Amino acid sequence: MSNITKAISLGLLICTLPLTAQAAPEKKDRALIEPGKVHEVCMDLEFGRRLTYAFISSREMNFNIHYHEGEEVAYPIADHLTKEKNEIFTAQSNQGYCMMWTNPNDKPSRLNVIYKVR
Repeated sequence: MSNITKAISLGLLICTLPLTAQAAPEKKDRALIEPGKVHEVCMDLEFGRRLTYAFISSREMNFNIHYHEGEEVAYPIADHLTKEKNEIFTAQSNQGYCMMWTNPNDKPSRLNVIYKVR
C-alpha cells in the first residue's frame, strides 16, 4: 500500500470516528402479547430525529406510533392491522413517542422488534 493510499485511508477513518462514536446502538425487544393486551416501546425523540424500526409478529396486530400531550393522544402513525413492518419514522416535535401493539386475536402473539434512533 502506498503512503498516499495509507494517508487517505487514515484520513477517512479519522473523519468517521465521531460519527461512529455518536451512533446509538441498535436495540431489540421481544414480547409475548396475550389476547386483548398491549405492548409498548417508548423513547424520547427530538425534532428531526429518525427512528428506524422493524418488527415481525406471529399474528396480525394493531400497530401505531403515538405521543401524549396532556390528556390528548396524537397518532403520527395511525392504528392499523399488520404482521410486520420495516420503516423509518421522523419525529415531528420533541416528544416521548411510543410504538404500540395491541393483540386483537384470541391467542397470544409473539413479537420481535429491532429499532435504532438516529
